[in-house]
Amino acid sequence: MSINVVLWPLLAAWRGPLPAPQRAGEPQMSIKMTVSLLQKCNSDAARLAKMLSKDQLKSECEARSLRVTGTKSELAPRLLVALQAEAELGNAPPTATLPPPPADAPPRRTAVPLPRRPPPRAPPAPVESPPPLAPPPPAAEAAPFTQSGAGNPADSLEMWESSSTGSDLELTVLGSGACNPSPTRGASCLALRVRDGYWLFDVGEGTQVQLQRCCVRPGKIDRIFVTHAHGDHCFGLPGLLCLIARGREQGAPPVQICGPHGIRAFLRVALSFTGTRMLPRYVVHELHDIPDLNRRNPSTPLLMAKCAPPERETEWGEQPGGRDIPPSETAQLDGSWWTLDEGTADGALSVKAAPLRHTVPCVGYAVAESSKPGRLQPELVMPHVMRNADAIRAEWGVRDPRSLLKRVAALGPSERLVLPDGHALVGSEVLGEARKGRKVVVLGDCSDCSLATPIAYGADLLCHEATNAYLPRWGDTGGFGRHERDTISHGHSTPQMAGRAARAVGARALLLTHFSQRYLPHVTPMIDQIREMAAGEAGLPLERTHAAYDSLVVPIWQADREKS
Repeated sequence: MSINVVLWPLLAAWRGPLPAPQRAGEPQMSIKMTVSLLQKCNSDAARLAKMLSKDQLKSECEARSLRVTGTKSELAPRLLVALQAEAELGNAPPTATLPPPPADAPPRRTAVPLPRRPPPRAPPAPVESPPPLAPPPPAAEAAPFTQSGAGNPADSLEMWESSSTGSDLELTVLGSGACNPSPTRGASCLALRVRDGYWLFDVGEGTQVQLQRCCVRPGKIDRIFVTHAHGDHCFGLPGLLCLIARGREQGAPPVQICGPHGIRAFLRVALSFTGTRMLPRYVVHELHDIPDLNRRNPSTPLLMAKCAPPERETEWGEQPGGRDIPPSETAQLDGSWWTLDEGTADGALSVKAAPLRHTVPCVGYAVAESSKPGRLQPELVMPHVMRNADAIRAEWGVRDPRSLLKRVAALGPSERLVLPDGHALVGSEVLGEARKGRKVVVLGDCSDCSLATPIAYGADLLCHEATNAYLPRWGDTGGFGRHERDTISHGHSTPQMAGRAARAVGARALLLTHFSQRYLPHVTPMIDQIREMAAGEAGLPLERTHAAYDSLVVPIWQADREKS
């Protein structure tokens, strides 16, 4: 005899009618049921709390990755907003069947009725990628970093979903969540496209799956930067190497991996213990002596920091040449604690790191592009080239005189190209002003990033965590001051703290990421409030401040690029 047959009458007599147990294969809660429940409670949180028990409220909140702590009066508003969003979007997640309200339940009135929530906006339709190097089309209405008409791209950035923008420098969000991956947010991972390759910042668990959902090709990943040793930032690294090996060309250079002291031992142990053979060639560089700025909770030393090297140089894919990088002697003066690459040639990239305050030693990375020569002004060159077209073909053997434009564009400021008629094209006369290089700054988890201010100053895009936000409308209590102190004690930041950091470094755009999993990306009113909090502190317009979500692609255009 089934246990349900014996216990169900006893439970019903003790607590009243309960919903029938969910059987395998039965349909989950449908949109029709969600709408019906909203109608019966009249979209009133107090009535919803009356209709459902605390266990049912907690179960429904947990199914939607909402907070499950608090009283019924705190749980009900959270669930109500999620139900309204599901009814609007037509996408209810799997959850247990809810019971109907008691037939004799009287309507309950509250002394202060809750305001009706505005319906969330539907997500923007997917945007088709334009041809390479073509100016991007206007973003969708609900897009972050929306384009504000033609002009300087420094005034705005665009949002693209799951497709390349054509920019040679663009950021793809592979994971925007904290702690652990969920159905709505993956663990921390950002991919920076650098011309024909990709640089990854942090590799949380589940990154392999996220890569296959986006436009990032695993075989094109050239560098991996890890900010700190927490699992949601590095647990995906061994598996990611296996995925890279499947699509990487045989003669490709080794993957460069950089992270805090101990990451080399972590990889050696993980890969040797599992006997993994399908690996690309890789080199590991460690940042040593990262200061532990969280003095209250000093981190324990790594027990395997001196793990023995592999028996052969190429054992488990690791190659020789990995560096142990100590802090710079001038770290206290110029703020560049660790310099990984020096960008000297035109358009080359430099990478610098600086420490952050978190519960374990943690760093942030700044990727800066060196200045480029000015753009060629064809209207100043073409009349002279066409006047000499016949002579160029006859004397220089050039079939198409217009091909000389490439040679002219490569001239230095004082270099000259003398045409057959004696006219000299001087670089400083036919090229525009030198263009300032772009800068992207990716900070790890932190409650204070002041030591990274020198390397982050003037960032075109600052990626800053905003793990916890104070949202009384969604059940938070205790006051903003207490909420921020609790967030800092856990080594994290609020949207306001991220905004203040963006203001301090003069960032042109701010991307919030590393959200608690209770902040669902499709609950638009909640996400908009988080954006407004950060934008107000940063002094940035709302279109240049946004909350990241998985598959978001942000191009970082050259500041002088004209777009229609």
